[in-house]
Amino acid sequence: MTDKLARGIWPALVTPFTDDGSALAAERVAPLIGHLLEQGSQGFFVCGGTGEGIAMSVPERKAMAEASISAVSGQVPLILQVGATATDNAVALAQHAAQAGADAVASVAPIDRPNDLEAAVAHYAAIGAASDLPFYIYWLAASAEQGITAEQFLDAMEAVPNFSGLKFTDSNFYLFQRLVHLAGDRLNIISGPDEICLGGMVAGSDAAIGSTYNIMPKIYVEMRQCFEDGGIRQAMDLQDRANQVIATLFRFGILGGIKALLSIRRLPVGPPRLPHTPLDQAAQTALQEALDELAFAVE
Repeated sequence: MTDKLARGIWPALVTPFTDDGSALAAERVAPLIGHLLEQGSQGFFVCGGTGEGIAMSVPERKAMAEASISAVSGQVPLILQVGATATDNAVALAQHAAQAGADAVASVAPIDRPNDLEAAVAHYAAIGAASDLPFYIYWLAASAEQGITAEQFLDAMEAVPNFSGLKFTDSNFYLFQRLVHLAGDRLNIISGPDEICLGGMVAGSDAAIGSTYNIMPKIYVEMRQCFEDGGIRQAMDLQDRANQVIATLFRFGILGGIKALLSIRRLPVGPPRLPHTPLDQAAQTALQEALDELAFAVE
């Protein structure tokens, strides 16, 4: 069996910006990562969707990579999402990731060519060839080619020699389990949707990467431990608990809500950038009141 980089619970790390969102606040990265490590996080996925990588300039993404890698300091693994609209930019980011000390790189499919496996594989191959790092696909349901089978996908990815795994952000558990069945012995297969984290474990995920792990990693760490210990009922209760929080966040905006809650925890990370919407003070108060009704502690 291939040694697998990602195990357990990994926050899809938010990117800290200045209070007006105009610039990266690199000095805010280390306190955030330190807090999440104390809470039991077992790795980090940086500059993904939650990390707003696509909304950042290439220099900002390089600076975020360097700040995150420095803060983690080898305590846990780190995968850097380098996907970009221009393949050349993604290649440059992958090369920089290797120089900066990332453990692996990942990429979404080409933004301007969604649902096109051939275009995606050419994009992935160029990024994979940019360094010797393991390469992961950031599989998004909206950009994956519709109707593709696990067999077709795995055959196409033979063109990327350092293809090592994927973050599967999709609710298609049949396809997920087929990937686990066909390639779980050699690929690191990671579940994405927070609200069905336990389902991913049941289907055979090695790890889980999620947005709400920024604010409640302990729930997911405990869920994973209960599942591995055979405590499926306890794990189900924890997933239900997490989903009550997620349902509340959906009402206010997931990313805006997560960033607001981190600021309430005295971990300022600034607002999300457009097209995400930041929460004004009234919305922050309403969110806090809604979570208080769930007895969800903002630690």
